[in-house]
Amino acid sequence: MPSSPGYAAVMEISADHLSLEAFMIEMRREPASSLTHERLMELVTRLRYDDDLILKHADFCAEHYARNLVCRTPAFELLVLCWRPGHESSIHDHVGSLNAIGVFAGELTSCVFQPMTGKSFGTGPVEMTGEQRVQPGQGWIGVDRDGIHQLANTSAEDLITVHVYAPALMELTVYSTETADVERRPLRYTLAEDLD
Repeated sequence: MPSSPGYAAVMEISADHLSLEAFMIEMRREPASSLTHERLMELVTRLRYDDDLILKHADFCAEHYARNLVCRTPAFELLVLCWRPGHESSIHDHVGSLNAIGVFAGELTSCVFQPMTGKSFGTGPVEMTGEQRVQPGQGWIGVDRDGIHQLANTSAEDLITVHVYAPALMELTVYSTETADVERRPLRYTLAEDLD
């Protein structure tokens, strides 16, 4: 699959597999602050997890996408995000966290943004520079520490994605395509009791 401007190249699946436990050990080998996006993408392409682990954490919300925590260490967190048709994220960055995304089920639409000409990173407004659609088995995508993107389920089917953030994603900077305003927002996980 060709890569679009602003995207890390979609990485192919490696024969040198890592269990979740081995992945956790590899992620502890260097501090998240010095981990490169290339190294993260290399490791996630080797990550193998049991489908039942993902399905166990596949909780959906009716109104918005759901963030379900699988595991969290000082170096990274692994989440399962669940999207009904029409759900989308804000246009955001990860406040310095690296990001890798794999599609477990459905089709992900991912758009990359950058500040408009003459603007610096961390300011708005932003403009879209690339769009990518990813399905299961097509590898992992992601944005680097200063990447700005928006994720969405533009299909008619449910979408389940697997996300790795290094370090854990505690807040976002939210951008607009229309104004220079940016907003820092804290994040939380979607708790099962919130779904009732």
